[in-house]
Order: sequence, then structure tokens, then C-alpha cells
Amino acid sequence: MTPWLIPSQNNSLEEDEVHIWLAHLTVSPPRIKQYYPLLSNEEKERSERFVHFIHRKRFIASHSFMRTALATYLPCNAEDLIFKKAEKGKPVLVSQKPSESLHFNLSHSHNLALLAISKNKAVGIDVEYMDRKNEWKKIIQRFFTPEEQQALFSLPEDQQQQAFFKVWTRKEAHMKVIGEGLYLSPTQFTVSVPPEQPAFIHYTNKKTDRHWQMQDIVFQEMFKDYCGCLSVEDGFSGLKQFVFP
Repeated sequence: MTPWLIPSQNNSLEEDEVHIWLAHLTVSPPRIKQYYPLLSNEEKERSERFVHFIHRKRFIASHSFMRTALATYLPCNAEDLIFKKAEKGKPVLVSQKPSESLHFNLSHSHNLALLAISKNKAVGIDVEYMDRKNEWKKIIQRFFTPEEQQALFSLPEDQQQQAFFKVWTRKEAHMKVIGEGLYLSPTQFTVSVPPEQPAFIHYTNKKTDRHWQMQDIVFQEMFKDYCGCLSVEDGFSGLKQFVFP
């Protein structure tokens, strides 16, 4: 199991390495006031659109966390980072120097946020809070492929709900690593189902020569109600995990 570490102010990221950062989004109002100035005008406007303060607070906390973490790899301040959206909406970091370019992906659910960072490989990450009510069986029937449904419903009944969340994070991580997001239907590709190790299996309507390496994220005991998955294009050889202070 990869340990969770305390990050330094200046982090070193190797060519074939991925870093995962974890942040708890339950923060005090004074810290929210401290985080708010780090956001861009566009991010501030987005935060104001939330009706409920809890959702606004989580947005501010997660985006300031993302900026602060990314800035530890770059010679600039968190508030100076500039982002733009790729063709299908995936955020990318604008950098004037190719040597400072980073691939990253942010995900948050309930009170937890995860950020994946790579130097030269596309990354996708997803986290899901499992202790919530949803019609997971109907979601499986609507959004999972026949192969996934058969494998999942073959599991003992008391294992199916947790397996559903793990499969969902695998599918979300894949959609995010390729930059498709909502443009790719979850029914158009198949991933492995627990207890199998996480893996992209195949597309349902096309072939591909591309390769992605997936890994489930093992959380600390205090976050046992969450599950997550990382996907990296062309794979990786090193992984470090950090807890945002």
C-alpha cells in the first residue's frame, strides 16, 4: 500500500511518476476567506452561483487546494496560475515554458478532494462517497455494459453496492483521462469489476491501440467511506501520495 506523505514546499516530479494529493474539504469560515483570493475571477463567479453555502465552500476549498498543490511544482504563486479548457472541457494549465507544463485532474465528492499530477502523461482520477443513498441497481442497468452487469450481479449480494462504486470510479477515471467527460457514454466501454484489479478492457464499438494503467486508491481508515481510482495514459512506474495540510 502506498503511504500518504506530508508534502514539501517544492516538490520534485519524475518523468514516469504520478503524484496524488488528498484534501479534506471541511474547513472553517476563516480559512475560506483565506482561500477565496487565490481563485480567478471566473472561479469566483462560479462559486457565487451555488445556492447552498456548503457547496460554495467545497468549491472554493477544492479549487484553492488544486492551485496551491500545483504551485508547489512551479516557480509561481497559486493565484497566478492560468487555466483554460481543452476542446471537450477538460481544464489544462497554461504555461509559457514547456518545461513547466503539468498534466492534472481534480475530483471531489462530499468532503474529500483528490488531485492527480503528472509531468508528461494524461491523468484521470475519480473519488466517490459511498455512504449515500442512490438507486445503484438502476444505475448499473442503465449505464454499465452487459459484461459489467453480469460480473457485478454475480457477486454476493452484500458485495454488490461497494463493487458498483468501485466500477463507477474506474469508468469516470477513464472518461477523464481521455478528456471526453460527458461526451463519452459509460455504456461505450468496459472496465474490470472487483475483485479483479482495475483495468480498461475494451470499447464496445471500436478498437484502440492506446494503453491506460489503472490503480484503485487505498484511503486511510478515516476515509473508509470513500473509494477512488487513478488512470494514466501509457502507464507509470512511480506513485507518491500526499495529504494536503
